[in-house]
Amino acid sequence: MRCVSNASPIIFLSKLNALELLTACFDEVHISHAVVGEVTNIHIPNFLLVDAISDKGMGYVEGALGRLHSGELESMVLAKEISADYVLLDDLLARRKATSMGLQVMGTVGVIHLAYKMGKIDAKQGLSFIQALTQDHNLYLSQTMLKKVTSLFSPS
Repeated sequence: MRCVSNASPIIFLSKLNALELLTACFDEVHISHAVVGEVTNIHIPNFLLVDAISDKGMGYVEGALGRLHSGELESMVLAKEISADYVLLDDLLARRKATSMGLQVMGTVGVIHLAYKMGKIDAKQGLSFIQALTQDHNLYLSQTMLKKVTSLFSPS
C-alpha cells in the first residue's frame, strides 16, 4: 500500500516515538516539499519519500490556498498524482476536501488502528497512543468519537 502524509500524522506519530508505524503499515510513504517545510523540528527518516508535485498541481495549490494550507493541498494533489491508496490527514476540513476529490483518507488514529489490525502493536499500546494523543499532544476527538475509537481496540 502507498500513502501520502500531511504534516500532522508525522508530527503526532513522532511525539509518540512511533513514526515507524508508517513504514510498518505502508509499503511507500510519500510527503510533499510543503510538508517537509512544516516538520522542521523532526528528522525526516529515509523511508519518507519526498516528492514534488507537477506544475499543474502547484497551480491548483496556489489557487486553492485559503482555509486549507499548502501542506494539506500538496498532500492531496500528490496523492492524486501518484495514485496513492490513502492520504493521511487529521484536519476535518482537509479530510472533507480530500474525500470530495475521490481520495481515501486516514488520520493518525487510523494509522494506529491499522497497525493494531495488522498485529504491529497490541491493544494496550494502541489505547496508550490514543490516550497520549488526546491528553498530552492536543489531538481533539469528541467524546463520541473517543468512545468509538476506544472500542476499536477492544477484543471482539
